[in-house]
Amino acid sequence: MGFGFHSMPVIKANKALLKKRRSYGDIRAEYEGLTSKTKLKFKDLSPLQQKVIKDRIREQAKKDDLYNFWVMVISIMILLSLIIFLYARYMV
Repeated sequence: MGFGFHSMPVIKANKALLKKRRSYGDIRAEYEGLTSKTKLKFKDLSPLQQKVIKDRIREQAKKDDLYNFWVMVISIMILLSLIIFLYARYMV
């Protein structure tokens, strides 16, 4: 008996929320003109400056890859040693 009386106010509240809800078209119409007004300005770089920046990015990417590799190797070694230790202690 209690469940039936509880559902009626919930249904009324959900219907009220549906009436307040805006459609996708309304929301899109509000934001439609905003993106066209934004103008992005980038610096004009010479080919030499572009090459220097690309080289820096590549060097940093190599350093990051090497660092990630060593972190993974050390993590795997620690994990394997922990598994071997636990196996030797409790399974033998």
